[in-house]
Amino acid sequence: MKINVKYSTMIVNDLEESVKFYRDVLGFTEGYHVDLPNGAKITIMNSEDGASVELIEGKMFETGLYSIGTDVDDLDETLEHLKANGCEPISPVVPTTVGRQVFIQDPNGVRICLIEHSKEYKEKYM
Repeated sequence: MKINVKYSTMIVNDLEESVKFYRDVLGFTEGYHVDLPNGAKITIMNSEDGASVELIEGKMFETGLYSIGTDVDDLDETLEHLKANGCEPISPVVPTTVGRQVFIQDPNGVRICLIEHSKEYKEKYM
């Protein structure tokens, strides 16, 4: 089982303003942008060391830190391990535009998103 922290997800009030801050002030580069059917907008901002900040503007979320995003090599194996150690998912496994994901919580209630990226995504972005 392999889990790597890749990004933090931030819910923002103004995506354009936040992109400018992370790009112009902190020196991040824009990775890619996604407009979701529910009206939410996502932009991935990449740091030089490979870690990212996922910025989401969407009225259905409360502004602030939403979750810690991780990359897992095998989601099913990871879930088996977590369940065997008393950690139950707080959401179903769902398909995404980049693969599939599920959320768990740490003992403090912090959401952790476990993402298994699709082969196509890995070839294009990783």
